[in-house]
Amino acid sequence: MSDQDNQQPNGQVETAVEVQRFPAHFKATVQGKVQHRGGDGPLEDMPVGIEVQVDTAIASYVLSWTDPADNQPEIVTLAKREFEHYVDNGDLKVVE
Repeated sequence: MSDQDNQQPNGQVETAVEVQRFPAHFKATVQGKVQHRGGDGPLEDMPVGIEVQVDTAIASYVLSWTDPADNQPEIVTLAKREFEHYVDNGDLKVVE
């Protein structure tokens, strides 16, 4: 199958290769409504203003921080497209 077979109506070509937008390890600041789901539980908001450590996994980003309410470590994963959506909307600001 050629790339021409995968051409989208907007002219872009769909491929199996993902472009890595961010480094393997970096920090980000929560600036708006960013939600995550703990297991099968309800969506939870991340604290606005908190700086998180972000580590890149194969299909997701792993975010970790210390919860200011109880001083306990928190670790969550967001799918890559979900994380990038929050960045593109300004809810997460990447600190490089």
